[in-house]
Parts: sequence; structure tokens; C-alpha cells
Amino acid sequence: MMKKTIKYTMTAPVSHIGETASAGSYFNMINTSNGKIPVITGNSIRGQLLDSIALHMLTLLGTKVDKEVFHILFSGGNISGTMKDDVERSKLVREHFPSVSLLGGGLGTMIMQGKLLAGFAYPVCDETADMTGENITGHSWREFLDTIEFTRMDDSKNDMKSKFIENPDDEKKGKASTQMRFEVEYMAAGTEFVQTLIFLDGTTDLELGAFFAGLRQWFMVPRLGGMSAKGFGLFDATVDDDISVKNGEIQMSTEVANLIENYENHIKSEQTEFIYLLKEAGKKDGKKTNSSAKGDSASS
Repeated sequence: MMKKTIKYTMTAPVSHIGETASAGSYFNMINTSNGKIPVITGNSIRGQLLDSIALHMLTLLGTKVDKEVFHILFSGGNISGTMKDDVERSKLVREHFPSVSLLGGGLGTMIMQGKLLAGFAYPVCDETADMTGENITGHSWREFLDTIEFTRMDDSKNDMKSKFIENPDDEKKGKASTQMRFEVEYMAAGTEFVQTLIFLDGTTDLELGAFFAGLRQWFMVPRLGGMSAKGFGLFDATVDDDISVKNGEIQMSTEVANLIENYENHIKSEQTEFIYLLKEAGKKDGKKTNSSAKGDSASS
């Protein structure tokens, strides 16, 4: 078993919604021995990594795939038939497709177990010192949590109304305001988060290459949480001594660069084989299935 630690430093506020009530959206919280703590779920970060690995691979190959393969790559796949234990097919997928072997997924009639466990990302603060291994900072997470209000209004169609409504002034009569105020809870820029990733025994160098290739792809436009269109979620990060991003500049060790290069060479050499294997995953009784279900990875 191998562990990697990612330390994120937010360069913009981050929103990661756990629940909503009325016009408010609130940061995701979990209960701990030190009370409730705001966290970013490992599942959401795993989803970011899943998307980034898939984007890197398809960009590298310059290819398109059908919807069944797309769901496997970006959503964790689907189950489209009676479950069975297909050891030989599992072996083939692990051999030819390191990213699926690493992250797992639903491959039609079987579930491929992954080798990567993604922990919660905890804020660095006094309440989480025993969980993150970071020193006491003298700061509570409450100092980093705040709310911001936005106005949502139906102003996107104003130009359309003036062009296509016969009497646009009549449309305003007796109508309530279309403005709505809503509140979002966020963690402040400058907040640090620490996350532990666990690679299970048997993780191969090609699977590590897939991981770092996806990480590098993600770091090209580093975002955590939601509302990125509003400027939220930008971060700097370090992954032990392996790879980092700061002010948009990515640096990585020679070992990581070699792992990525070997993985990319493998992908290019195995293109026909693994695309065939994944296409077979989307078939049921020899026909394509139209149903798809999310795997256990999703970003929010």
C-alpha cells in the first residue's frame, strides 16, 4: 500500500455544497470527534481525476468514442446485463487499460474494482490537526467560512423581449420583480486543505502513470468545488515531492515525467485493443444498451 498527500492552497474562494435550504446553499459538513468540520469529499475529487484522465487520453489519441465508452471513461460506466465474474476479461482490461484498472467502474456485466482510495480533503486548522498531521495553527475553520450573496434575475432575455414581443411595455405591467437573492457558503481564499490518497497493493507503474497524467491535466486548469464560472475554486497544490502547480505553472519530478511518458506510449500502442474491450462493455446480448448509470465518481 502506498500513500500520497495532496495539499491544496485556495487562491480563490471555494464552494462545495452539501445542502440547500430556501435561498441558501451551505458548505458540505461532516461530524467528527471535534464537532462538525467543513470538507471537500474525496468522491468529488476522484470525479475530477476521472474526467481529467479521460480528457487526457482522448486528446492524446485525437479520437472520439461512442456513448457507452464515454460513460465508462467519464462517469464510471454502467451495468447493462446480468452480473458475472469474468476473470479473463478483467485481466485483459487491467492489462490494456491502466486508468480503468486504477479507478474501476461498471463494465457492462461486471464491476471492475479500483485500486485508488480518495480520502476527504480537510481544512488545515486546529480542529483537524490530528486528522491532517499538520501543526496547530491557532486558527479555527470558522475563521475561513463565510457567505456571499448573488442576485439571480431574468435579464438574459431583455434584448429578445424588445425584438420579439409586440408590446414589450405590456409585459412589465402587473408583474413581480424577477430578481432573486441567494446566499452561498464558501471557504476563503488562502484556506489550505489536505487530502490522503491510498494506492492499494498491486498498483502498477502504468496505473501510476495514468494517475499523474490525469493530475497534470487537471492542474492545467485547477479547480475545486462548484461555481467555477463565478471565479470560485482556483488553487495551488503540491503532491509530496512528485508534482505541483503554483500560479498556473506545473512542475514535476523526473520520475513522474517518466511514468507519464511510459503511460502515454502504452496508450498509443494499445489504442485498438482497449477501445475494443470498452466497446464490448456497453453491449447486452450483442446489442448496444441505451441505459447508463453514474459510477461512484462525480464532481460537485
